[in-house]
Amino acid sequence: MNFDIPPDIAALRERTRQFIAEQVIPLETDPRHGAHGPSEDLRKELVARARAAGLLTPHASLEMGGLGLSHIAKAVVFEEAGYSNLGPTALNIHAPDEGNIHLMEEVATPAQKERWLRPQVAGLTRSCFAMTEPAPGAGADPSMLTTTAVRDGDDYLISGRAGHPARAQHGRHGQLLYRRPRGAVF
Repeated sequence: MNFDIPPDIAALRERTRQFIAEQVIPLETDPRHGAHGPSEDLRKELVARARAAGLLTPHASLEMGGLGLSHIAKAVVFEEAGYSNLGPTALNIHAPDEGNIHLMEEVATPAQKERWLRPQVAGLTRSCFAMTEPAPGAGADPSMLTTTAVRDGDDYLISGRAGHPARAQHGRHGQLLYRRPRGAVF
């Protein structure tokens, strides 16, 4: 296998490295960065800086406003972002938003993408992820989920309890994991 990084990805790596070093790492001591991460005000400032640098939401498609990077390019950019604990937030690649953006790009309807995904890719909104259930539920093991979703006409009846939805306090929309009845088609 050839592990050489192509020149265009190497240039993106250097641009990301410089951005993290000059624009993000100095904010690690900002009083708006607390034990539970950056305040919403600091997050917005970081996102604005990444947007101005052309590095915001690099993993999203060009159609949605991201950089449409390959897996290799994403790995390179994500590694550089990781040199600061604020880097993933700045680039809008932090959990759970990174995974939720990817999921929405794959499964959302065009209307859902416009309503929920596009603002998130633009760094205007956040999402949450709900899977952890209190005992005797899943904890962090999806094979143990007790939350269910059952079709009811055009709607779904969801029955269960999420113990600690990741980023629920800031999420404008979220992803919920549930167990389907055996043989159910959605």
